[in-house]
Amino acid sequence: MEHIKVLGAYGTKAKGFGTTSFALNNTDVIDAGNLLDALGEETLYIENIWLTHSHLDHIVDIAYIIDNYFEQRTKTLNIYGTQATLLALQTHFLNDIIWPDFSKIQLPNGNVVIKYIDIELNKIYEISKNESIQPFKTEHTVCSCGYIYTKNGNSILITADTCNLDTPIKEIEKNKSIHSVVIECSFPSHLEELALNSKHLTPKLLFTALEDLKRKDFTLYINHIKPAYILEITQEIEGYKNEFDAILVKDGKNLHF
Repeated sequence: MEHIKVLGAYGTKAKGFGTTSFALNNTDVIDAGNLLDALGEETLYIENIWLTHSHLDHIVDIAYIIDNYFEQRTKTLNIYGTQATLLALQTHFLNDIIWPDFSKIQLPNGNVVIKYIDIELNKIYEISKNESIQPFKTEHTVCSCGYIYTKNGNSILITADTCNLDTPIKEIEKNKSIHSVVIECSFPSHLEELALNSKHLTPKLLFTALEDLKRKDFTLYINHIKPAYILEITQEIEGYKNEFDAILVKDGKNLHF
């Protein structure tokens, strides 16, 4: 059984709650919402950040891990994302106005600080001899993707922010190596209109979408809950989950697959 570590599990920042990020190994993470609090000096060894989309709760610590460990870093930080996601970062975030444009700055050893790398949806990228990652399209308010991370033939699917599970469900049905699935659930069901307008899920929307899923032989993890609604969403999940043994993701926990 393999595992990844949850660095940030929640849908907004609050005291004691980190925003979205997962450590795949010592050098690769998905999203950058809570790297410093979770990893401290270990962020120095991050080489690759695989972004799902450009919203602040998924990108914010890109700025700070460079700022804190600039002199110690020797390797370029590779930022992977869709063309639209990377353009948003360069235009609106790391742009010499909000924060320095690190793609124009060199490390002390001469290597460039940041390199932006476009990803292609549905393409499999090798991370190491026994690890790969595959982005797939999701539906959010900006261009977004989820990822299937595979290690030693076992896979975990992470939807990231989405209001639609059609593509994840297709991936789960066809890819039998997927043993665990991480799905967002941001708002309680009484805020369904807000969830739909912001393109997120509620417990009712989530489990309604999963009703027709033929496969049930996987572990279901739920993340991206807004901390203000944890109790209400937890109670709703118990009511809607049916045969699923849904596990709420928490900061610092390992997700097995």
